[in-house]
Amino acid sequence: MILRNLDFGPLRAGSVTALLGSNAAGKSTLLRRMAGELRGAGKVEVVGQAVEAWPTYHCNRPAHVPQDISMMSSLRVFEAVLLASKQGSGWGVNDDEMDVVIRMLQTLGIQALADRELAALSGGQRQLVSIAQALVREPRVLLLDEPTSALDLQNQFEVLELLCQLARERSMCVVLAIHDINHALRFADHVVVLHQGRVEATGSPREVLTPGLMQKVYGVLTRLECCSQGYPFLVVDRSVRDRAELSKVEEAAV
Repeated sequence: MILRNLDFGPLRAGSVTALLGSNAAGKSTLLRRMAGELRGAGKVEVVGQAVEAWPTYHCNRPAHVPQDISMMSSLRVFEAVLLASKQGSGWGVNDDEMDVVIRMLQTLGIQALADRELAALSGGQRQLVSIAQALVREPRVLLLDEPTSALDLQNQFEVLELLCQLARERSMCVVLAIHDINHALRFADHVVVLHQGRVEATGSPREVLTPGLMQKVYGVLTRLECCSQGYPFLVVDRSVRDRAELSKVEEAAV
């Protein structure tokens, strides 16, 4: 996907931004551009400097957790997270650094995997290890591409809740590409919606994720409801696959 004329931000420290859009909308490409992994027109800035100006392992250089994670390695989980924490510094290891890794594994609930080889992990376990490797660097900006795609329901909730908590506690800017609109409504402070290579809408989830936008971007008819505890959630009534039908629905809505 070629992204054109994107303009949004600034994204606040201590906030979680959900990057939304249909398949092939350009979410992964945008995350890679924000991480400084792709060159392109325009500028991505972190603390007033172009992202490329920051050294690779500086805390101001965004940490990127991609969707496709290959971990065919004989390294053990503890070693992999420790190695990530030492990137860009000397190779000597002290007790405090070992404790940081232990606490990170505990925070993500994967301390039982410490001695497991990466190659023996499930997809969901690999996803959690990758998040640990990014967080242990203590970045100011954390970019995640579908971080819950391989996780079960409990781990999805716990990881998203943890990311919100760490964003606030560490004054960290978290940007995550996700498909679950209800996760965006529940956990995100801000959303950016991509459509046909452009930013279709940006703002608070409740204001942006309207039935009209869902119809245009995703081709579905929806209702925004609130549960008994006051949390908003999106109900999908049906898909509008036929272009002619979609045009009729749009005309009826005017």
